Amino acid sequence: MGDLLIRTASDDDVRTLVEDKDDRHYFLDHLGNGRGILLFAFLNDVFVGRIFLRLEPAEEPELRDGLPGVPLLQHFKVRQEHRGSGIGRRLLRDAEQRLSDQGHRRVALAVHPENKRAIKLYRRQRYRAWRKGVLTTYVERVVDGGRTVRLEEPCLVFVKRLGVWAMMTPCGWSWRRRTH
Repeated sequence: MGDLLIRTASDDDVRTLVEDKDDRHYFLDHLGNGRGILLFAFLNDVFVGRIFLRLEPAEEPELRDGLPGVPLLQHFKVRQEHRGSGIGRRLLRDAEQRLSDQGHRRVALAVHPENKRAIKLYRRQRYRAWRKGVLTTYVERVVDGGRTVRLEEPCLVFVKRLGVWAMMTPCGWSWRRRTH
């Protein structure tokens, strides 16, 4: 891999680089209202991926009540031609570090149950299922005239403890909180 740069995206970045109108609408709305942080990844100055750190409470009552104060990683995407190259892991690590630096102890994300490749990545990065079964979440779509509609989307929710490291000992795994 060449030079990978991960940085906070601006509204202008979103307008220029996010091709999907639904995602563009979501990012501009949420960034404009201070609801989170959008990170962009560039490989040799070429846009290759993104992840949104949602800092406000989840829209879904089950997530809001079950994971109070836990930020959500959303709209995580690495361009098809760059998948499997480590960019996704780096985006996740950068997002996790930023949240840990802000004092968050956990982070959550949701993934469609059929996205096996993403689920495998999350499990390798120490994300664990929050609960058994699928949770109904919602996605906004922009329709004719710029109006938005909310559609149901089934998801599995995974959670990770932040700022900890693991070490294998003769008695099993030992977890320690990282100190900065």
